[in-house]
Amino acid sequence: MIHVSLDNLKPGMILAQPVRNHQGILLLEAGARISKKNIRIFKSWGISGASVKGKLTKAEGRAGDVEIKVEESIEIQLKEKFNDVLDDPVMVEIFNAACKQLMRDFQNSERENEHS
Repeated sequence: MIHVSLDNLKPGMILAQPVRNHQGILLLEAGARISKKNIRIFKSWGISGASVKGKLTKAEGRAGDVEIKVEESIEIQLKEKFNDVLDDPVMVEIFNAACKQLMRDFQNSERENEHS
């Protein structure tokens, strides 16, 4: 499963997790195939991205491309969690620290997988 930003969602992708609006109302169930109409609805509800079936692999491009996708995914997921508090400078610092730590954790797990 990977988290894809709204700009990178494509018709035909399959949701790994349900998509809900900010009030918790279900917009599309997990397992559903995404259509152009779904993407327009997500935009109208302010959805920033969705988790889709699949995984990032180095076969998808250069290793740098994969790291950028992972970094974008981490940032999108954290923005959803920090959504209501990013106007506070202290929370912005915590958000940035969390992004950096999660990226380091991902890179460390990749190194461990390469050596096993």
